[in-house]
Amino acid sequence: MAVYVDAEGITWRGRSWSHLVADSLEELHEFASTLGLQRRWFQSKSLYPHYDVTAPVRARALAMGANGADREIIVSCAKRMRSEMIAAYKTSLSEVPDKGIFYVRPQNPSNAAVSS
Repeated sequence: MAVYVDAEGITWRGRSWSHLVADSLEELHEFASTLGLQRRWFQSKSLYPHYDVTAPVRARALAMGANGADREIIVSCAKRMRSEMIAAYKTSLSEVPDKGIFYVRPQNPSNAAVSS
């Protein structure tokens, strides 16, 4: 298992940003936490799940053992993590007991009987 960070250098809000990914979600979140990243910063809704990191955080990640990576490695890891997220979601759905669907139609006041 490994953690990877690219040198993308995307400029946003006056800073240079890169992408942090890993071979597994668990490893990525553990490493990100050690780096001081908050879980809510995880880009889970993007096509390629990742953490965005600034240049100084990227340097710390490399010093802590992350591997420098090109776009191909970053995208490959992100696709695996996305598949992992989808599988976990499907598993969580299958663990919910099927109790059927219960629907109550709200009463529309304009259709209610009027009594005087």
